[in-house]
Amino acid sequence: MNEAGDELYLFDALAWRLAHSLPGLMEGAHRSRMRGAGDSFADIAPLLAFPDPRRLDLRRSITDPFGGFHVRRFERRTDLVLHILLDASASLAPSATSDRRGLAALLAGGLAQAARRGGDRAALHAIGGDAELAFQPASRRPGLGEDVRQMVLGVAPAGQGVDGLAQAGAALPQRRILVVLISDFALASPELSRLLDALSPRPVLPIWLRDTGLEEPPERFGLAEARDPESGRRRTVLTTRKWAARQREAGEIHRSALRGVFLNHGLRPMEIRDSIDIDQLISALGEAAL
Repeated sequence: MNEAGDELYLFDALAWRLAHSLPGLMEGAHRSRMRGAGDSFADIAPLLAFPDPRRLDLRRSITDPFGGFHVRRFERRTDLVLHILLDASASLAPSATSDRRGLAALLAGGLAQAARRGGDRAALHAIGGDAELAFQPASRRPGLGEDVRQMVLGVAPAGQGVDGLAQAGAALPQRRILVVLISDFALASPELSRLLDALSPRPVLPIWLRDTGLEEPPERFGLAEARDPESGRRRTVLTTRKWAARQREAGEIHRSALRGVFLNHGLRPMEIRDSIDIDQLISALGEAAL
């Protein structure tokens, strides 16, 4: 197997079983609020409320002091669709310490493969500015993970803003899905809030791709191309030790403001600093499912 395939199989460690109940009727791998002829015992209910004499619980019926009849109810299993929403705007392209586009491709492909191996479907929506740059409809076909990875690697980041992301998020179904939002979040706080409003009330796991080399510029005299974290504008600047310190301070203030926006929406992003920690990702997925 090639190295790319080996990397994707690291994601098989993901426990792709949500701990909460999902409403729905379709058979799948996740617990549902629907009760009926399923494969896991759920509870006991009055026969009059759920008239299915084939599932009569004799023990409970005989011991009922009021002479009522009861049936056993079972959980049906529902399917889940993982929607990978990738912010492929122009700010994803620059790199210093890490290849964020490569990390985004590995995450998207690995998550798609993990979903498929868990019996679920996965879809990809790569958005740059107001344009859809790549799309993979929901599928669980063999090879999906590597195909999704190659699609992301083939995307040329472009555009800015959240209009396209917000439109794509608002168009997603609201039931039986999990949205993984992958972005460098080079956004102003109001933009992030608008995007999260568009995704609500869907369960969302934000994955924040951070490049520490860009966040911590070297303290040397020279020229560098800098990007304003709020506006996204780039300009050539004269670098000094004081300039680097101001950049670090401004970046931390901006990141703190974004964390506050996430918190106001009941979310905590998984922050990836230069490399992926699979155990951290598993933990973050569990929290997103609550």
